[in-house]
Amino acid sequence: MKSTIFLIPLILLFSACSIVKQSDSNKIVNYPDVEAKYPGGEEAMKTFLAYNIRYPEIAMENGDQGKVYIKFIVEKNGSISEIEILRGVSRAIDAESKRVISIMPNWEPAQANGEFVRAYCRIPINYVLQNAN
Repeated sequence: MKSTIFLIPLILLFSACSIVKQSDSNKIVNYPDVEAKYPGGEEAMKTFLAYNIRYPEIAMENGDQGKVYIKFIVEKNGSISEIEILRGVSRAIDAESKRVISIMPNWEPAQANGEFVRAYCRIPINYVLQNAN
């Protein structure tokens, strides 16, 4: 009799977990099994950034340079959303970083348990002024 009473709550617990899991289909996964990836890999992303970043004039005049740490979500379809500056350099450089991330092509989405999932991605973008000598 005790084993029957013990099994019923256990069965109810497993049922509740599967219901919660189904309703979490839009949750953001921090550590997926397969990370989201820029199409063509890291070198292709560096090339994209090099061709598309426009160093803001005001930032050049002020001598602003440094590394912007940026976070965004790669959606299940590979699109990018919720772009956020984690650590910035200046208003102009931070805005340019957000702009260039927003025009990126769709990424290869992250995967967890064999399914595409929403996942955070964090990347640094380095801004360095070159001497005109």
